[in-house]
Amino acid sequence: MDTTNWQDVTDLDLLKACIPDNEDAFAVLYQRYEKRVFQYLMTVVNDAALAEEILVEVMLAIWKGLKTFQGQSKVSTWIFGIAHHKAVDGIRKATSQQRGGTPLDDILESVESGHNPLQDAHRHRTAELTNQAIATLSIDHREILHMAFFEELSYPEIAELLHIPVNTVKTRVYYAKQQLKKSLQHQGVTEEML
Repeated sequence: MDTTNWQDVTDLDLLKACIPDNEDAFAVLYQRYEKRVFQYLMTVVNDAALAEEILVEVMLAIWKGLKTFQGQSKVSTWIFGIAHHKAVDGIRKATSQQRGGTPLDDILESVESGHNPLQDAHRHRTAELTNQAIATLSIDHREILHMAFFEELSYPEIAELLHIPVNTVKTRVYYAKQQLKKSLQHQGVTEEML
């Protein structure tokens, strides 16, 4: 495989190129998923330091488990499955250590700067309020919303990752959106503002 232009390589071909022990290919895979996995972990654990620790564990598990990928799901689904399991383990450890959390930051992408400072300030404030509203949701609801809307995983993919029925995914998404809407309305954010 020609590895001169990694950007054009699919995730599956990149994963295959990582075997056996191709550190260059894995570095590209790492760069493709580092930010997405970190944002997902922040959604679940709500602690930047813990999310960083778990991210390292996730990437190490991916490196060690490259040969175990069977191709029955998308590479991203496999990676987020590993991230989910490591996040659950991280929460258990943190809870047993009575570790405190930090505010939920950086879940939403920062809004690109436009030419209108007033609109930029409005978008920034709306994003802050949305982050605050997301932080009030349960871990299950934050996780479902992140997978569905930020990672754009399908309901069947989320169901497979979380080992729950598709209807449970649909129900959680519905209730998470309802709670998010209530929380935003309570903060004075209307649908027109979003």
